[in-house]
Amino acid sequence: MILSFDKDTLIDYIPAYGGNRDSDNPCIVRMKYIPYSRVQHYGKLLAARAKNVNDAVKVAEAGQEIQRKQFVESVESVSGYSINGKEVITAEELYDTADTDLILELIRAMESQQRLSEGQRKN
Repeated sequence: MILSFDKDTLIDYIPAYGGNRDSDNPCIVRMKYIPYSRVQHYGKLLAARAKNVNDAVKVAEAGQEIQRKQFVESVESVSGYSINGKEVITAEELYDTADTDLILELIRAMESQQRLSEGQRKN
């Protein structure tokens, strides 16, 4: 069965990162699914910013900026995640403090209906 999501549907996703799904108090990220057209939009933004730029560092910085924008626009809230004893509740804080592997898992989940449906089954 193929599941489809409205662009405004919020999904409670429980990341697998670091054994989180097996935790008694797992981190839950409420986020929107990103349709393919929006993924393409972010890709075009990056291409426009990287055009005629021969500095790999500047291109990488532009990529990170676009990725952060996509992440922040798609994450509605965070629960069960703390850094140094302080609870993180915003997309910005999560993006700025989380491990790269966790951020990449969340971005892949936003972009993939299959991962979202898998995450929903875990709930």
